[in-house]
Amino acid sequence: MNKIIRKYIFFLLVSLLFVQSASAAVTYLVTDHEPVYPGDTVFVWVPVKSIGYGTWLSDTVVKLVPANNATEKAVHVLDDAAAIGNIEDWNEVRTAKFKVHIDKNAVEGEYDFHVHIISKGKSDSSGSLATTTMQEDRILVVSGTPVITLSNSSIGSVPPGSSNEIVLKFRNEGTGTARNLYVDINTAMEHVTNVFSIVGSGTRFFIGSLGPGDEADIRFTLLVDSQAQTGVYNIPLKISGMNYSASDSIGMGVAGITDFELSYQESGNSFLLSVSNIGVNPAKAVSVEIPTQNSFSVTGSNTQVIGNLNSGDYTSANFQVSQTGRADMAIKILYTDAAGVRRLIEKKLPVKLSGGMAGATSKDTSDQHAAMHGGESNISKQAISYAPYLGIVLLGIIGFWQRKSVAGMYQRLKFQRQRRK
Repeated sequence: MNKIIRKYIFFLLVSLLFVQSASAAVTYLVTDHEPVYPGDTVFVWVPVKSIGYGTWLSDTVVKLVPANNATEKAVHVLDDAAAIGNIEDWNEVRTAKFKVHIDKNAVEGEYDFHVHIISKGKSDSSGSLATTTMQEDRILVVSGTPVITLSNSSIGSVPPGSSNEIVLKFRNEGTGTARNLYVDINTAMEHVTNVFSIVGSGTRFFIGSLGPGDEADIRFTLLVDSQAQTGVYNIPLKISGMNYSASDSIGMGVAGITDFELSYQESGNSFLLSVSNIGVNPAKAVSVEIPTQNSFSVTGSNTQVIGNLNSGDYTSANFQVSQTGRADMAIKILYTDAAGVRRLIEKKLPVKLSGGMAGATSKDTSDQHAAMHGGESNISKQAISYAPYLGIVLLGIIGFWQRKSVAGMYQRLKFQRQRRK
């Protein structure tokens, strides 16, 4: 009976011994430095205070045990047992020290532990057995480190003079939460200020708080200057919040355009079509085609390959063409761009061939007809205006030829007047 009473008293004293530790308001584990981050190796202290009387416990050992799987995966207890010896006096405090390592992939949060206190009875009690008392809800706080990355953008290349809807996605690749985040896009930097501009929504965007693995996106309209030079530009941006600040950039490529200018010359029945590459990109395997159309007829092949054209290059293709109407000539240009994609550009070229158009009176013919009749009219008007002068001259010529006859006639008239007298 005495043994039963002794054991009961022993368990009661053990419970009383650690009651203050168990009932303490603050249950967070003490560490050698704060905050504790993933990847850290730190020492953790567990204070044990006796509120009993006399020398009751000896060979006391304290163990720090993860309370759940999440804690076991995140925090590795390297020294899982600490011997603190005998606890003899009332209010005596002994501290158990443990070495722990925080997994580098551990996310921020609170990790729960149990504390097991194993001790024997009186030191002079040779037959006493070790007894375990468990203290629950001891918490280790791990502070994560947020890392915000630009995980994706909706577009990587834009042409000059274009308006583009851009979507930027941000992801927290770190282990901590970044709070109240803003994204500022800086288009005022010297190397981009004359190339890009954001319209409609300003340059600051709110994305809120991002926990580990969380994502958010922003959307805006990006205008590209029509004179933008081909190349890759880095548009600076800054991500900032209550507990986070970092700089990044948007890699944006300006792809040069490919365009062609057309002109023509004619020689007899030959139609010489000139093609110039006025874009900034080279065009490979260029071919030109005069498709079937109402105003023009092509004799022979209507397609010719003219080869590669670098920026600023030009060459010509020869066709046999006759004009049958007044519309512009439709021309197709096929080429392979710098990315290896086959593309088609359609052009309209004002063409007026000197051979005229079948079934209609050409403008040249009308002009010649008008000029001919206009000339005849002018000659008639001039002849009428000079008629009196021509008559006088004609009479003078006749009088000179007939001067002797006129003189004889004058003498005869004079003799007749004298006879009458």
